[in-house]
Amino acid sequence: MGSMRNPPRDQLGRIEVICGCMFSGKSERLLKRLAEAQSHSTPITAFKHASDDRYGQTQIVTHSGHRTKAVPVSSPARILELVGQAELIAIDEAQFFDLDLVQTCCRIREMGLTVVVAGLDRDAWGEPFGPIPGLAEIADELTRTEAVCSVCGSTADHTQRLAPVEGSKMIGGPESYEPRCAQCFEPPPAELRC
Repeated sequence: MGSMRNPPRDQLGRIEVICGCMFSGKSERLLKRLAEAQSHSTPITAFKHASDDRYGQTQIVTHSGHRTKAVPVSSPARILELVGQAELIAIDEAQFFDLDLVQTCCRIREMGLTVVVAGLDRDAWGEPFGPIPGLAEIADELTRTEAVCSVCGSTADHTQRLAPVEGSKMIGGPESYEPRCAQCFEPPPAELRC
């Protein structure tokens, strides 16, 4: 593992969480945060879960086509190993990581760095998704994004699964999911949830 920085107590970093349903602009906000840091010459490193290869294995790509380079990783421990000299660490598709991501983000903050995490806060059943709820509880800054319900046009905060259920980590885009409000949301049968 690379060298761990231990800052003075008054120089602790931050955990920023961006969460919401699909098509609510989470990755767009993440990329804006990275661009802002780069404009101030802040060293950055971006990560994404290795299972998300929808638009390319080594990039974070928004549904609107904006993109930036990212390192694909499968475990939160790998993020700590690859932080390098970055002062701002971005993590996209964070819902696919295991619960160890919470402790990894705490360690990054203790190192005096900022970590910005983006991910779905609810799965296709409307239930808390992976480490996102735990990260939201300890975040120094929490941004909840919303979309427009594809059925009625009201505010959407759920992700509707359109394709057949194949497991709890079902990766897809507009062919498989759409944003829905709570009233229009129809979860898959509970027995299909892994």
